[in-house]
Amino acid sequence: MTPATEVIVPVALFAMIFGIVYLSVTARHRQRMAMIDKGMDPRTLDDHNRTLKWGLLLGGVGVGLLLGHVLVLFGFVQDPENPLPYFIMTFIGGGSGLVAHHLIVRKRT
Repeated sequence: MTPATEVIVPVALFAMIFGIVYLSVTARHRQRMAMIDKGMDPRTLDDHNRTLKWGLLLGGVGVGLLLGHVLVLFGFVQDPENPLPYFIMTFIGGGSGLVAHHLIVRKRT
């Protein structure tokens, strides 16, 4: 790598992350201010089930990683160095957590 690349890549990465965060924060602020101007309550946008969703998603990812490790540990995979079982089981576990969240929220309403 050239010295210029060693400087440009981290600066570009930081600028990209800063830009994404800045745009999302200002867009949320504009949306809430527009709702206030129209006489609406911006608290209706708050998702009260957000912690449940994140808890089930991260729990499902954890279970998926555990199941991927079990698949490798018990020899269901020919190549133990292959990371594919971890990725597959992580996506399956995370997706099941989100489906469980949907079912729980739908049952509550």
